[in-house]
Amino acid sequence: MVMTNIKNSLLTALDTHFMHTIKTVLITRATDFDGRSTRSEYWFYTLYAWMIHIGLMSIDHMMGIFSIGEPIALLAIGPLTILWSLATVYQSLALTARRLHDRGHSGWWQLLFAIPIIQIIPIYWVIRQAKDTPESLNYRNPYGKPYQQ
Repeated sequence: MVMTNIKNSLLTALDTHFMHTIKTVLITRATDFDGRSTRSEYWFYTLYAWMIHIGLMSIDHMMGIFSIGEPIALLAIGPLTILWSLATVYQSLALTARRLHDRGHSGWWQLLFAIPIIQIIPIYWVIRQAKDTPESLNYRNPYGKPYQQ
């Protein structure tokens, strides 16, 4: 009984945080390249975007509509998937720039995602914690204080 209540309250808190984060990324700060974004903001948006992306790929596959990667079903990208990707590219770029700002780097570093092998550098920066951790209290982030939701 107690474990069920704890589990339900945790799920409710996670759901509320997830929805608030998605609202922040897609509506409140959709076109904001300034400031900083937390890891949870970045990864919750990534989870949300990939869930939609995979769902649209499935619909494209069921409809038999492919434009790229037709011989391999897992790479089948149809018009719905392409439209989703185009619709969210600006938010993704803005969010990644803010996430890089949280680590103290320019948003322009995300151009390295286009270069094979070298792309590990911005990926490393995106997954790491902000430089506002106790071991780096002397560091002053040039992109300002963390965003307060």
